Amino acid sequence: MSGPKETWIGIVEQSATEKYPAWRELFEKSGRRLPIEMRNDLEPRSAWADFAPGIVDGLIRRLGGSPTPDLISELCTRLDAVCEFSLFIAREFLLRNYSVTKHQSDIFDQFQLHHLALDRFVIVTHDPDLTKRTRLSSQVDRIMTFDEFLRTL
Repeated sequence: MSGPKETWIGIVEQSATEKYPAWRELFEKSGRRLPIEMRNDLEPRSAWADFAPGIVDGLIRRLGGSPTPDLISELCTRLDAVCEFSLFIAREFLLRNYSVTKHQSDIFDQFQLHHLALDRFVIVTHDPDLTKRTRLSSQVDRIMTFDEFLRTL
């Protein structure tokens, strides 16, 4: 299971490098990954407007596909929970010092969320953080506890 975890850590760290190439050095010196002015600029969700299309574009390319604007748009909708979860992790990593090494299993939460691309699927979880991390997703009503799931039957 180390392969997916290491790949995921690499992707999170690469996204930080794209935002601020010197984040590792700053983190060693100050315990923060971004200077205060950058953290302030990246705090509003509006600063991340291009994040979901970038996640989807990267996924399509990793799978060997050719991203087109229509395909990216369609998959941003179908993978809304994946994008929202990924955005939560990226923001926490850059703004609040989330540790990807302490939360390596989060990649498997993200993998599960891909199932929501098909409308007939729901995610049943015992992890309350999953609904918190996807609370702004249009698919959050399809992520539920076991008790919530039983009430739908």
